[in-house]
Amino acid sequence: MAEGRLRTFVGGLDTRMEGGIPEKYVTLICGRAGTMKSTLAYYILFNNAKIKKKRGIYVTLEQTRVSLLEHMIKLGMDTQTLADSGSGIVVIDMTRLRKETKAKTVREDINWVDSIIQTVDSYRMKYSCDILVLDSLAALYSLATFSNPRSDIFFFFERLRELDMSVIIISEMLDPDKELFGMFGVEDFLADGIIHLDLEKSGRRVNLFLSVFKMRKTNHDRSYYPLMFDGTKFEIITD
Repeated sequence: MAEGRLRTFVGGLDTRMEGGIPEKYVTLICGRAGTMKSTLAYYILFNNAKIKKKRGIYVTLEQTRVSLLEHMIKLGMDTQTLADSGSGIVVIDMTRLRKETKAKTVREDINWVDSIIQTVDSYRMKYSCDILVLDSLAALYSLATFSNPRSDIFFFFERLRELDMSVIIISEMLDPDKELFGMFGVEDFLADGIIHLDLEKSGRRVNLFLSVFKMRKTNHDRSYYPLMFDGTKFEIITD
């Protein structure tokens, strides 16, 4: 296995991008609603904690910590099982802050970018965390003011890189047909990598597909593969 790579632990995927995502990259997991973006991101965190003993941080801006953990437990990812391994996942629930400021003018009262960066950095240093997941970019845009998107998002991504972590950002595609991987159309240029999840309806079934759309400094397969989840494990079908 190549050194300096963050494994996804998706069966058949890591070998198709030289061992995984290069460490310290800012990578987008993109797709329309219902493509299991959050589940895949948490799966990467969980398996790196369980197998590679890496500590991770999951920042949720939409789903409460309790709801998120209950959902992941049903999918076989119970963080309590990591307690004796010397690793783990820190879930930062920013929805509490959203609720506390609901009656106020949120955009004026809170600098959400600063709050997220400072909170993550505090937990990173306290628990020696290596991986960060931010869920989601669309939720951040609904809270923070990006008056000059090209410049503001550039500096946000740079601040994430300064954390010296492998960063995964969940980005919902509002119009998948246009292949815009973020609301402002600049996110795909600024990100180091893009993993694209897509849906295809076939009769009464809805099939899930995955492609490594972009990964800098990596010879990767650009094909779209069927993505299966058996309740505990993701795998791409290559035959």
